[in-house]
Amino acid sequence: MRKLRNLFLGSILALGSFGCSSTSSPSSYNVIVPAGAPTIAFVSQYEDITANGKLDIVDGPDMLQAEFVKESSEYDIIVAPINLGCALIEKEQTDYKLAGVLTWGNLYYVGTSKDDLNSTGELALFGEGAVPGKIVELESIQTTLTPVYYSSATSVQQQLLAGNAKVGLLAEPMATATIEKGKEIGVDFKIITDLQEKYPGASGYPQAAVFVKDGTNVVPVLDELSAFNNNGYPELATYLEKITVDALKLPAAGLVVSSIENQNITYKPASDVQDEISNFLAIFNISFDESMIVK
Repeated sequence: MRKLRNLFLGSILALGSFGCSSTSSPSSYNVIVPAGAPTIAFVSQYEDITANGKLDIVDGPDMLQAEFVKESSEYDIIVAPINLGCALIEKEQTDYKLAGVLTWGNLYYVGTSKDDLNSTGELALFGEGAVPGKIVELESIQTTLTPVYYSSATSVQQQLLAGNAKVGLLAEPMATATIEKGKEIGVDFKIITDLQEKYPGASGYPQAAVFVKDGTNVVPVLDELSAFNNNGYPELATYLEKITVDALKLPAAGLVVSSIENQNITYKPASDVQDEISNFLAIFNISFDESMIVK
């Protein structure tokens, strides 16, 4: 009789708990991130996420945008350029909400000397109309080079290594990887301009952001993002070695570690940096308000 009573009470409590829950709390998480710095941000929980869910790493924004607007995307979290996600939220074209900002600008001009900017030749760029292109326009760094936009940072790297461009716009860790590749062909590339320096904001500018499917509880993931990325990236080299840089679509582990400070990865909840978000989105003519933030 006691066993039956306990079973009955347990069933009532379970039902009561389910009925009181306003959000789902999945035991596994599906995450999609762009390759590069956002991928590095997840290395400490990569194995936990992929044990029961998945962490997909993609190149470029096309697949990210497709998941934002899909009627029933499988992803609990999408990491994407903040302007991309917030533009779709503003237009009511997605069920995702902004949870926080993950990267704060990691764009650099790479060349052999700062004097390259005042020579003749090509300035290879990527991200026309997106964050990289907007930062280039906003900062108006003086140069006599001819700007040419390419489809990706990989294409910019190729132009530099082939000698077709004097200076190239690259994000970390690809900037450091390009410098190392230059050494292999006898070219002494270096970072000649930090595009974050002239941006009006102590934290830099909100670049990659974390978007959460509305009504989904991903607090454990966000907590670990904060714990790992806001405390010096503990055991970063160990995680990279265990997971492998090939699986993470990253350059050599040593390059990732040596460039980590230049990547400006710090997780900040959107509610804590609303002014920074609002000012940056205004560059894209996106009106920001609190309704865009996940509750």
